[in-house]
Amino acid sequence: MKFTNGFKKTLFLATVLVGMSSCSHGPAIQDYPDTANPIDEVKKLDSDITMASQNQIDVLSPYNFSFAQESLKDAKTSLDKQQNSKETLHSVATSRAYLVRANEFAKLSTVNLEEVVIARKQAIASGANNFFPADLQKTDNSLKEVTSDIEKNELKSAKANRSTLQLKYLDLELQSIKTTMLGQARTTIAQAIKEGAKDFAPRSLAIAEKKLKDTDAFITANRHDSGQIFISSNNSRLSADHLLKITRDSKAGKKTSSEETALKMENEQNKAADKQIQLNVKTNQLENKQNQLDIKQGQLIKSKNTLDSERAFNERYEIARAAFIENEAEVYKKGNTLTIRLRGLEFPVAQAVLKGSNFPLLAKVQKVMKSFGNSSVIVEGHTDSMGGKAMNNRLSIARATAVKEYFISNADDNLINIEAVGYGYQKPLASNKTSKGRAQNRRVDVLIQPVN
Repeated sequence: MKFTNGFKKTLFLATVLVGMSSCSHGPAIQDYPDTANPIDEVKKLDSDITMASQNQIDVLSPYNFSFAQESLKDAKTSLDKQQNSKETLHSVATSRAYLVRANEFAKLSTVNLEEVVIARKQAIASGANNFFPADLQKTDNSLKEVTSDIEKNELKSAKANRSTLQLKYLDLELQSIKTTMLGQARTTIAQAIKEGAKDFAPRSLAIAEKKLKDTDAFITANRHDSGQIFISSNNSRLSADHLLKITRDSKAGKKTSSEETALKMENEQNKAADKQIQLNVKTNQLENKQNQLDIKQGQLIKSKNTLDSERAFNERYEIARAAFIENEAEVYKKGNTLTIRLRGLEFPVAQAVLKGSNFPLLAKVQKVMKSFGNSSVIVEGHTDSMGGKAMNNRLSIARATAVKEYFISNADDNLINIEAVGYGYQKPLASNKTSKGRAQNRRVDVLIQPVN
């Protein structure tokens, strides 16, 4: 397998080198058509070159990338001076050609300097460009010398300098991590020494310096263990803060033994703080117990209210059942919804006009609705399957609306929230193939749901 991978890599390098050597005097330039917009093309090119720089193309193919940048600069100058758009587009095309070639050489550089490329990326991610910009630039210049040789199809330099460059970037990464994680502790310890820590708090100084040294050593050995590094560096920072505090407290005492006094005072303060914390914990525990009792009390009240509501609903359900005889309506309940199926409600064929004979039945329904108090009511219209779907949908809605309007016109001041819907023949109760079944399916249902 190692032989196969090595052979593939060699074949890839050979293919790339052959392709690039054929254009050693410069890449082929494909000019834009006259219809191209020079402003848009310059913007796109500027964005692509910025992205290429973020992808390290500027150091992996410095010669070609610099030509791409220069040609972009020429295009911007031409655009600012409002010169011939053809010249602007030619500069863009030239930059594009060199950028494409830079990307090709960058791939070749990455193959030969893979470990270096990864190390550089990690160094930058760790903040080397902010903490050590001069050192990073110096190392980048060394890298550019090597990648410039690669652009000339000379690969010996890459092999000779690969390890050295990788180590330089790795060192920048390590120092950047230490600066980030230990910088505050170092600064605080330096300030404490400046204020006399060696004289006034030597023991605290030794402790802080040891923790800093231990954390520094841990980072050296485990630079990518971010979780443990954070914990260790935070402890170093706290130790440094403690050192500065003891230095100042001890210095204020103006005695040689005042560090011991300051530490004792701090210990007493910590004990008092611990007692307060314990008291707060007990207070919180009592509050939590009270909250749990309140929650249980609320649950009991809610359960009682639910039982009361269910009991009241069942009582009204029984009253509603008794209000209608068999050929007038059937009353059902499901959950907290009461359904009154109006068997005695009849409409003229294909019409939605209420007959006078229907009013006594509807008055009974309205009386039941009123007994439920604040409720939400849905009047559902249903038909059989005779006739078209659209016609039956319109008819079912019209019949439900007629019943709804009756309820509204005969309601007292406490109007109930009423909605009318029509389902056509979508929800049959029986088969539409028999006259008896179709008669069952032609119906109006009134659904009553109490609102808490």
